Amino acid sequence: MEAEDPLSQLKDIHLPGAVTFWPPALGWWLLLALLIVGLVYAYRHAIAALIERRRLASVLSELDQAFDLYSEQSAFDNHRNQAGLEYLATINTLLNRVALVRYPQAGTGSMTGSKWLRFLDSCDNTQVFTQGAGTILEDGIYRRNFDAETQSLHTITRTWVENRYRIQEGKPSIFASFRKTAT
Repeated sequence: MEAEDPLSQLKDIHLPGAVTFWPPALGWWLLLALLIVGLVYAYRHAIAALIERRRLASVLSELDQAFDLYSEQSAFDNHRNQAGLEYLATINTLLNRVALVRYPQAGTGSMTGSKWLRFLDSCDNTQVFTQGAGTILEDGIYRRNFDAETQSLHTITRTWVENRYRIQEGKPSIFASFRKTAT
């Protein structure tokens, strides 16, 4: 009797099927979900930052236009006082609009006089409005004679507005971090 080779009865090795691209593993699904959430978050913040930049540009443009108008009209002595009073009214209006947007619970819409100036100073811990060039805003359009240092007034107003858009609830805005890296 011939001895049969037991190995001859074995079948060849079965190879697994080819690895396919679809469906991906659970980890890839989680990564995709995180990527989508991150993109939505970045998009929302980019849109919010764009809106903030446009608001700031709009307010600063109005402020600069008012200053330019005052500069043109004050060249004539007979228009200087009226131009100055109109400039004060514009500054107060712009400051009030920004304050209403940035501090809605503060009740800035009804503030006048020294209370308004103390509020403006309290935002930056300064005294430029209560004791500096901004004191002229206390009387505003009710002044008879306009006798302000307009360049200083323009500068402190511009700085106050820019600070409201750079600092939001104690956190620097996206543009503040862009400015730091750019300089």
